[in-house]
Amino acid sequence: MKKYIPDAITLMNLLCGISACVLAMWGQYVPAFLFLLGSVLFDFLDGLFARLLGVVTPLGKQLDSLSDLVSFGLAPALMAFNWYLYSGVGHTVFAYAAFFYTCCAALRLARFNIDPEQKTDFRGLAVPAAAMILAPLLSFAQVCDKQGTSSFVTALLDKQWFLPLLTVVLGVLMVSRIPMFSLKGKKLSLHRFPMETVFFIAFIVIVLPLAVLHGRTVGAGFFYTVLPLAIVFAFVLYILINIVAAISRRGPQIDEQL
Repeated sequence: MKKYIPDAITLMNLLCGISACVLAMWGQYVPAFLFLLGSVLFDFLDGLFARLLGVVTPLGKQLDSLSDLVSFGLAPALMAFNWYLYSGVGHTVFAYAAFFYTCCAALRLARFNIDPEQKTDFRGLAVPAAAMILAPLLSFAQVCDKQGTSSFVTALLDKQWFLPLLTVVLGVLMVSRIPMFSLKGKKLSLHRFPMETVFFIAFIVIVLPLAVLHGRTVGAGFFYTVLPLAIVFAFVLYILINIVAAISRRGPQIDEQL
């Protein structure tokens, strides 16, 4: 019986993702984002229980990727697609850039399952991380609209080019080969895990205060404003740290070749 527990948890991830897809098409971005938070939780728990129970299986690995494609590849894309169509921009070809994101997520997940280099860290942006930039951003923007509050987020989303560009950039980052650290099973240590430690320190000192200060101006409560902003800022910071680290590692290699 215990071998079915991780798969059952994975299916809960899938159910949350399906619910988020439906809500996204209804234009309910806040509850869609909350269901995606549920997907994140179940995505973490299925792997944890599989390791604790000693029932890691090839079936579970494939099921996890299929569930992640729906939850983190399709649902955020539908949120972006629907937002673009009904935000005043209208039905244009740029709205379909959202599904480029989905295709890149599918490629990223398929490659992850067969790539031995991604056992401890990642090559390219993880699909859940990309989703946790796109989905909370749109959730926060909808709260701002309902509250009648202006924000730099809504100002950016009002630009015709911003949302298509964001989905394309996130898609490219997912299929890139940029080394990106994983936070699983790591402790703070500047010597052993310098990037991870810098990330946590910067999040606490810079990102979290910015999210609190800006989120409070909307006046809709911590859970609907500060939390989405903190998640977006955290993963943007995560991407920037990894890109800077990749460039710094690349520099000495180029010098050696010359």
